[in-house]
Amino acid sequence: MAGYTDTVFRQICKARGAAVVYTEFVSADALVRHSTKTRRYLQFYSSERPIGMQIFGSEPETMALAVAYVADQFQPDFIDLNFGCSVRKVIKKGAGAALLKNLPLLQKIASAAVSATHLPVTAKFRQGWSAGENIAVEVAQRLYEVGIVAVTVHPRTAVEGFKKPADWQVIAAVKQAIPIPVIGNGDIKQPADALAMLATTGCDGVMIGRGALSNPWLFQQITELSNQEIVQTQISQSAKIELCLEQLEKEAQYFGERYATRVMKKFFGWYLRGLPGAAKIREFLVRSDDYQQMHAFLASLLESNRQGEVLAR
Repeated sequence: MAGYTDTVFRQICKARGAAVVYTEFVSADALVRHSTKTRRYLQFYSSERPIGMQIFGSEPETMALAVAYVADQFQPDFIDLNFGCSVRKVIKKGAGAALLKNLPLLQKIASAAVSATHLPVTAKFRQGWSAGENIAVEVAQRLYEVGIVAVTVHPRTAVEGFKKPADWQVIAAVKQAIPIPVIGNGDIKQPADALAMLATTGCDGVMIGRGALSNPWLFQQITELSNQEIVQTQISQSAKIELCLEQLEKEAQYFGERYATRVMKKFFGWYLRGLPGAAKIREFLVRSDDYQQMHAFLASLLESNRQGEVLAR
């Protein structure tokens, strides 16, 4: 997810049970121009493997060049093509979910990507463009025909965004239609949701996006529920604050204090939900631009929460 899944957040999720992680998705055009900022998005560490790099673009030739460049310069475990993003600036370029309106072009882009690298190439897509449309099976079959080795299906249309519940039966239909692995995505908020998706659709894996922003422990909890039929990892208020401090410190270590204070403002709203006085806490943190002030505030908040949790026992 652009703006969220940098190396620090990926490491946090990996340490909490994520089996596979993806870099922030990047533009094929920017890669071909050798954009310094785009290269930063793709930096990763061996502890993050297996890792995929997701690319979006609107032209077969540019996609082929971008894929070859990424494979040579960064050597990820696989490359993922984004045919699902409905963000306006991506759609305006004719990329992401916009390609669901032009399946022959989508297929040519996928074919060009596969031909440009020895690495496995996967793809993620929505079920269609317009409200009520469902072309997921056709998209999957076209991708399979040109050598895509696995697909991720998000069962909502681009126009609908996240406004309606994900229709997992769309995932099931794709799984029945093609022989390659199918990964389900959409509405995984609790550990039981992941097991329900697997059972309902027969898919081979579950991709978690927004659910991980509020609970990076979700991966670990799913594994616990699957193996032991009980979730052992319970998240205390102190654990949430500890996570804020951990990520703040690591973001500063990797990218500097200025970047750390800026990027963490996106996460505080997710991590601190449910804390007493969460709205005021978030307001203070979001208004602060000083790393030391932010760090001291979180450390003090953590100490007071620990004391309160001890008294409550």
